[in-house]
Amino acid sequence: MRSFIIFLFSQSILLPFIAGLVRLNRLGRTYRPFFTLLLIGVLSELVSRYLIRVAHITNAASSNIYALLEWLAIAWQMHVWGLLRSRKTLFYILLTGVALGWVTENIVLGHIREFSPYFRFFDALLIVLFSVNKINFMITHDNRNLLKRPDFLICIGLIIYFIYKIIYEWAYQASIVGQSDITTNIILLFGYINALTNIIFAIALLLIPAPQKFTLR
Repeated sequence: MRSFIIFLFSQSILLPFIAGLVRLNRLGRTYRPFFTLLLIGVLSELVSRYLIRVAHITNAASSNIYALLEWLAIAWQMHVWGLLRSRKTLFYILLTGVALGWVTENIVLGHIREFSPYFRFFDALLIVLFSVNKINFMITHDNRNLLKRPDFLICIGLIIYFIYKIIYEWAYQASIVGQSDITTNIILLFGYINALTNIIFAIALLLIPAPQKFTLR
């Protein structure tokens, strides 16, 4: 029963994915990387479900691959929103450097079939910092109601999710050594946090305005 509930929480990613499909003609270049991330997330959930329930093997490898694609998509989304746009070389160095960290941990060191924590922790920290930077920029440069801005809500969702993911990774690694009530509760609550952030993402995508039409006078 518990595993079924966890599965239902994981499928909450369908909420923003469907919302993205509804607003597909409004996504444009501005939100395309984020929608791509949702599509990859849906496929990753299906693959994980197959590996665990049908093939009866660990989904660690597919989860690690998704973590890399997640980093690339979110970093690119932040770049589209202005992150290091005027310093593209630095952005590509950062993007590639973190990806090489994934390659080192999972391929060179051979941890692709394990839930290795180092890349997950580091990329989560960077994504939180990127999101905070984006929100700070919006607060100082935009007087509109931020709660109605899709990019603001997406950043809020990313901050909630990845801060908890950092805590979750600690709890998961600690539980390998020895489980406690604290680590067990942190791990179980991750599904609720995942569902909450997906609801925020769905609302954000539904708030994407229609593209403005320009006419010549």
